[in-house]
Amino acid sequence: MAIKDITLIKSHLFICNGGTCKLNGAEESTVALRNEISKAGLTNEIHTTKTLCNGRCKDGPIVIAMPEGIWFKQVYENMAEQFIREYFIHKNAPEKNILYQYGSDCMHPVEIDQVKG
Repeated sequence: MAIKDITLIKSHLFICNGGTCKLNGAEESTVALRNEISKAGLTNEIHTTKTLCNGRCKDGPIVIAMPEGIWFKQVYENMAEQFIREYFIHKNAPEKNILYQYGSDCMHPVEIDQVKG
């Protein structure tokens, strides 16, 4: 196994692979996200870690981006290319997938509307 130079890492994605997220395709999402990171030439800048449950099962697969502190919901395999392109290349977090960002006093407005709905 190669040793990664962690001084080059700019972002770390924690990808939930707990039971419910797995049922919602988390394993496939993890592979697809890692493939897209590689295709974009960002393997030295973005590190990924599979986690167990992150406590938001109804929103899975969950991806948490650090150090940005953004929780993304429903990051499915078929959106991996768009997610990586939008978030890391165009520096535009996909609004429809934002669940919460650290420092906010509430969940993302889109999520609040869905809860009230």
